[in-house]
Amino acid sequence: MGKVYRQQRVEGVTIPAIIKNGNYFWHSMAVYEDGAVSVWEKVDLDAVPQKIANNKLCFQVPVGAELSVFELCRLKITSAEWNFNEQSFYEHIVDTVKSMNPEMENIYKTTPREHSKWKEHHICFSASPTPCKLGASFGYELLKGDSAHIFLRKDGKLLLTELYCYKDETFSIDGLDDFFAFEDIERMFNDKILTTKPKKGEKITLGDLGTVGAEADCVVSTNNKLAELKNKSLRVQGKPDAHEAAINAYHAYLVEPNDFYKERLREAYEAVPEHERCYLGDMDTRDGDFRRILYSDEKREV
Repeated sequence: MGKVYRQQRVEGVTIPAIIKNGNYFWHSMAVYEDGAVSVWEKVDLDAVPQKIANNKLCFQVPVGAELSVFELCRLKITSAEWNFNEQSFYEHIVDTVKSMNPEMENIYKTTPREHSKWKEHHICFSASPTPCKLGASFGYELLKGDSAHIFLRKDGKLLLTELYCYKDETFSIDGLDDFFAFEDIERMFNDKILTTKPKKGEKITLGDLGTVGAEADCVVSTNNKLAELKNKSLRVQGKPDAHEAAINAYHAYLVEPNDFYKERLREAYEAVPEHERCYLGDMDTRDGDFRRILYSDEKREV
């Protein structure tokens, strides 16, 4: 018998959650219509209570602790009003599944055989979401997207939410019922509707989880966030972005290490948002060789 496989698309939504992995991390948690849940790994509904009990999946952060919001900021919690306990948070997740699958049919269940396979091959299946929107063309076409964390001011509140970019060059914001062009996103930043940093003393609404007071540091600047969004938009469209340009300039310099290619490398490297430059290399080197070439007299060891 020949070995085959098939791919299946399962739709879902994201809801606010917190992952504890040493520190606390803001997590737009994917919950799917088949009951699968993404907690940095794929779990079924039956496994969720254990993740909550083990404090891996959280619905609150202690006052005085820090909440890391990827590529946005770090929040030191100074006060908090939380909405859930362990049972009600689990029920919230189940209700989210029921909103998409009222019959609760074809619910995913991890089997002992799957666990054995994962352990044998040293793997763990992911249920990381792919943001999408329904296309305008005839039929049921989902346009691929990408997402970023952002603060949104709406109705007198500051919301920690998600901004999405899509293959058709449009953007949307969780909390606003519309699609936008990039120029609209720039305008909203200029008007302080979107921001990367709360004002001093401004309360932050963390979706359904609750409301906190916090001090922000390690904040990504507005210009860097806009550059990040522009690059994400280019990538989902399949177009070259600043990362690709910087890596191409790096390779060109290695082939011809002269002043002309060094200056091209500098321009390309500095066009990459500061908080994303570390991704130009691997997990060990990061952007170290870029910085060595551009900002030091250190010679490369081969």
